[in-house]
Amino acid sequence: MKNSAEFWTDMKASHAVWEHSGNAKAPHVQLRNGHCTDGFIDTLQYLSSTANLVFATEAMAVKLTAKLGGRQADWAFGSPMAGIPFATLVGVKMGIPRVGFTEKTGNNKDQICRFDMLPGTVFLDIEEMTTSGETPQRLINAIMKKNPGAESLPFIGALLIRCERRPSALLGKEIVPLVDLPELGVKYNEWGADCPLCAKGSRVITNAKKVWFDLLRTMQDPMHVISEAEYAESR
Repeated sequence: MKNSAEFWTDMKASHAVWEHSGNAKAPHVQLRNGHCTDGFIDTLQYLSSTANLVFATEAMAVKLTAKLGGRQADWAFGSPMAGIPFATLVGVKMGIPRVGFTEKTGNNKDQICRFDMLPGTVFLDIEEMTTSGETPQRLINAIMKKNPGAESLPFIGALLIRCERRPSALLGKEIVPLVDLPELGVKYNEWGADCPLCAKGSRVITNAKKVWFDLLRTMQDPMHVISEAEYAESR
């Protein structure tokens, strides 16, 4: 099985990672929380390759099966949206009999679960990425609200994490990742009004995923024009 560094190299080779070149003429990215950043990961670019999806889910299934230690999960769940196909295929490879997913609602952060479970049902959350542990905790909360008699395992799986393996937001649970960015020493900055890239004149793109391959070109060509980019107001 590939290690964390090898999977990370594969993700970069699959055009799933953008990093700002440092040249102020190149744009940078605004995250959903409104902060600016000098690095962005689009796991869909990696997982949309069926070869990558199959390889990563096989590796994830091996790690999670070992973590279960002979215990059996009854359900595998994934968060919307990219986490759903990843979790589904991992569940199939682990021989978990049922697979499900949660749905976004309200402010697009809250989640709801529409699946009914019998009391004592054991479920496993499998994410494609988490930056803080908040999204998987919302999934667990949604499932437990719908099914208070269910049992959440004390760990979750994740293709990639940008946080520690026991983040405070994921209450008392451990993350089992394939790619552990803190372990690799990979950290992208986030800035509010003090963004140094904005201060240098770099423009802020708000629709990074919709102009992804043009954005990637700015890593080598800071002057590349992204015709369909949407920009935030200058700070």
